[in-house]
Amino acid sequence: MSAITRSGWYPYLLSAFTGMVCLVAGGYLGLHLGSSTIVNNWVNSQASYAQSHILILRQLRSGDDDSALEQLESQLDRDIVSLLPDFHGNYRLTDATRFRINAILRQARQYRDEFPRETRGEAIENDVRHALSAGVVK
Repeated sequence: MSAITRSGWYPYLLSAFTGMVCLVAGGYLGLHLGSSTIVNNWVNSQASYAQSHILILRQLRSGDDDSALEQLESQLDRDIVSLLPDFHGNYRLTDATRFRINAILRQARQYRDEFPRETRGEAIENDVRHALSAGVVK
C-alpha cells in the first residue's frame, strides 16, 4: 500500500520540480535579456553623446564657434527638459538626486538669464521655460 502512495505522489513531485526549474530558468533569462536591453540602450546613447561631442570639438577647433555654441545650447535645452518630472515618471527620486536636479536647474536659469536665446521649436522652448520656472523638483 505504501508503494502505491509513493507512486501517486511521484507525478506531483516531478511536476513541482520541473515547474521550479522552469521558473528559475525563465527568471534568469528574463533578467539577463532585460538587463542586456538596458545596457545596449545606455551604450547607444553614450555613443551618440560621444559622436555629438566630437562634432562640437571639431567645430570649435575649426573656429566655427557659433555652430558649436548652438549645438551645446541645444543639448542643454534637451537636458533641461529631461529633468522635468514627466520624463522620470512615477519613480521616486532620492533626496540627493532631487537636490542635484534643483541645483542644475538654478545654474541653467542663471546661464539663460546671462545668455538669453530662443530654442528652435516652440514646444521645446515651452518645456525649457516650464522647467526653469518650476525650479524645484519634488
